[in-house]
Amino acid sequence: MTGESNNNRLMLGFIVRRCAREIGHPPSPEEFADWANSQEKNGQRYSLFGRPISPSAARIILRHPGRLVTARLESIVKSSS
Repeated sequence: MTGESNNNRLMLGFIVRRCAREIGHPPSPEEFADWANSQEKNGQRYSLFGRPISPSAARIILRHPGRLVTARLESIVKSSS
C-alpha cells in the first residue's frame, strides 16, 4: 500500500459520526448507505467508498466503528460550520 493510500484510511466510526452530524441523528443502515452513495463535489456525485454500498453493507459498517477503511478524505474532513 502506498503512503497516499495510508493517508486516506480512516476509522469507520469517524465517517459514521460525520454522517450523523449531517443528518441530525445516528443513521439507520439505509440512511448511511444513501449518505455514503450521494456525496457531491463541484457538481459531481460520487460514492464515498469508491463504489455504492447497500443497506446490508452499511449495517455491517455500523457494527464495526473501529475498522480502518479507505475513503475520499476531502469529503469527510471539512471545516465545521
